[in-house]
Amino acid sequence: MIKRPLIALALILAATAANAQARYPVIGGSTMARPALQADPLGPRSDPTPTVGEAVAREQIEKAGYSGVRGLWRNDDGTWHGMARNASNAAVPVVLNSDGKVAELR
Repeated sequence: MIKRPLIALALILAATAANAQARYPVIGGSTMARPALQADPLGPRSDPTPTVGEAVAREQIEKAGYSGVRGLWRNDDGTWHGMARNASNAAVPVVLNSDGKVAELR
């Protein structure tokens, strides 16, 4: 007699668990396919602790209307070169000369 209520209870618990899984599917981990990694066209992110000169150069490039400035490096003649996104969100090489003028390299 005790076996029937236990079997009924087990069936009810199994149905409840199946209903909970249907309502809240498992997300992440190995249960879902992950999208392929894509390389950023701007290149790797810049150093999180830039020099003062690099921070000033980045600020001037951003004030000229560019965003996502990355990979800044200083040439021997004092110009700063890097990659940034222009107004149309395209990745372009930019240069900041010693006069403070920003230009796209083509």
